[in-house]
Amino acid sequence: MKRNLIGTLSLVALSLLLNTTGAHAQSAAQAYVPFAFSVGTAHLPAATYKIKRAEFDTNYITICNLNTGATILSLYQRETPGHVSQKMVFRHVGDQYSLAQIWGPAATPGMTIPATKRERERELEVAAAPSTQNVEIALK
Repeated sequence: MKRNLIGTLSLVALSLLLNTTGAHAQSAAQAYVPFAFSVGTAHLPAATYKIKRAEFDTNYITICNLNTGATILSLYQRETPGHVSQKMVFRHVGDQYSLAQIWGPAATPGMTIPATKRERERELEVAAAPSTQNVEIALK
């Protein structure tokens, strides 16, 4: 519990630093997500989000809630460019959603958000029931 709190506070501090850095940020995408979801250990409400690569490292993204201004930082794995474009993909297991992938314009690399240990355990718990599916949201 204490370790999760320290990790969350560290992410918040980094997010604040990211919001105050220069105006040379990379282009961002926006999407309205009509359900609550998780990214790592952070739980996010339904809202409009702005997603962009973090300026200090290319293996991190920032996800900003445009309604509240809350921002989280997440690690991602780079995916090979493909025909998929402009969408967010969520894992839907039981009654919970978690961000799984982000795809920008066609022919650009995508991003896969690694599943947490708890998400993998949850998938095993409900593996017998056909309730696991992917949900896609278009990016603007």
